[in-house]
Amino acid sequence: MMYGHNRKNGKMFGLLMAYKDQAYYEEHPYIQFDTLYEKGTYEIISVFLSKVYYTTDTNFKYYQFFGSQNPEQFENYVENVKALSLYPIEADAEFGDELITLSTCEYSVENGRMAIVAKKVQ
Repeated sequence: MMYGHNRKNGKMFGLLMAYKDQAYYEEHPYIQFDTLYEKGTYEIISVFLSKVYYTTDTNFKYYQFFGSQNPEQFENYVENVKALSLYPIEADAEFGDELITLSTCEYSVENGRMAIVAKKVQ
């Protein structure tokens, strides 16, 4: 999970807003995320809008998932992010896949967030 501010000039995670448009996703279905140790290509499985909920809210809180050793928990997470997707995305993930979540502010609702979840491709 990585969070970055949404800057109007496109810096940080400002460019993620382009993924609200399905046509943009169709032209850019992969994210390149490199570290000091390796290069990584990730295939997007979901683009969605959400918000930060109160701790007492029972809504799905995508930002509380940090990996799983449990197949059921992983599958539940993937099912939930796929259900929230702004548009259909054929790519899916299965237990054992490495996921990356990019999250940024989104202002259509109070405490709104936009998130992209992608799986690492070998």
